[in-house]
Amino acid sequence: MSATAKNLRARAALAVVAVLGGALAVAGAPGVASASTGRAATVYTLSNSAAGNSVLAFRDVHGVLAPAGSYPTGGLGSDAGLGSQGAVVPADHGRILLAVNAGSDSVTSLRVAEDGVLSAVATVASGGTRPVSVTVHGDLVYVLNAGSGTITGFRLHDGVPAPLAGSTRAVSSGAAGAAEVAFSPDGSRLVVTEKGSNSLDTFTVDRHGRASTASRTASAAAVPFGFDFDSRGNAVVSDAAASAVTTYSVASGTARQLAYLPDGGGAACWLVVSRPTGTAYVANAATGTISTYRVHDGALTLTAPIAATVGGHPTDEALGRGDVLYIRDATNNRLQAVRFGAVGAQVTDAPSVLPGSAAGIAVVDR
Repeated sequence: MSATAKNLRARAALAVVAVLGGALAVAGAPGVASASTGRAATVYTLSNSAAGNSVLAFRDVHGVLAPAGSYPTGGLGSDAGLGSQGAVVPADHGRILLAVNAGSDSVTSLRVAEDGVLSAVATVASGGTRPVSVTVHGDLVYVLNAGSGTITGFRLHDGVPAPLAGSTRAVSSGAAGAAEVAFSPDGSRLVVTEKGSNSLDTFTVDRHGRASTASRTASAAAVPFGFDFDSRGNAVVSDAAASAVTTYSVASGTARQLAYLPDGGGAACWLVVSRPTGTAYVANAATGTISTYRVHDGALTLTAPIAATVGGHPTDEALGRGDVLYIRDATNNRLQAVRFGAVGAQVTDAPSVLPGSAAGIAVVDR
């Protein structure tokens, strides 16, 4: 079947109401999705298959997550967990999706239609080996290549990531286990967490988009993993070994610790921050729970050690409109949506259709 035919089939599928009381089609091919009478979020994850990487889409309509298609990236996955955050991310206000191909050292951009359907735009070399994380600020993109221990920059031109000459930088000497690269909210800094060497690297980004050499800081606790930024540009980092969160100021170009607070769970690995509300959501992979913190000017308050019990092995996280938290459960091979309310958290499970190699999560809610 041609790519055009596949996209037409996926578009038609989105007009069908899925009945989730029975078995649903596996998201290994364009499948049935629930109809939308209004705005609906589309959640994406990667198959990460070594036989051919694909973006797997799910449509969230009225609180129901239904498979909504599979879209080849043109690259290869690794067939194993990436141990990272940010393997697939939206760009250009949700009109573009960027996905890493860890098995073929490349990055793919895909155009996002209003109904969430994807069409591949370009696949380009990542500038190193084993890309695991990607970050975007405006039209500037940086990719973290964990295999080569480097970051490389790109400019997005009509959805195509064009390599930025002279932008490749090495992470700090002795760094190991690179997990995530992310821009500060103003785009002036890049931060990389390194699980194996218990450190953070900070890069200053110049007006041409090129990063400086790395400035290394020892982390407050072992295994710094996923992170995000608060509204003041402070890095909010999960510490997996202690199941804790640490905040750092990066305004000077070097990470400086501000606060540290355990969450009482187990293996806090993935973390996202709602800047409008100042809430940090932490996935405790070992205990199957979500903890929440209040983050204000780098200060931390643990608002709920167990804000939600999701079970399984919660890994990648993404936030949708209204602070709906989307999670990939690596034990039950499914996506989950968590809605927080006055009477507690409501957890909705999608069908168990993800491959065991799946990695990353992103949401486009427009």
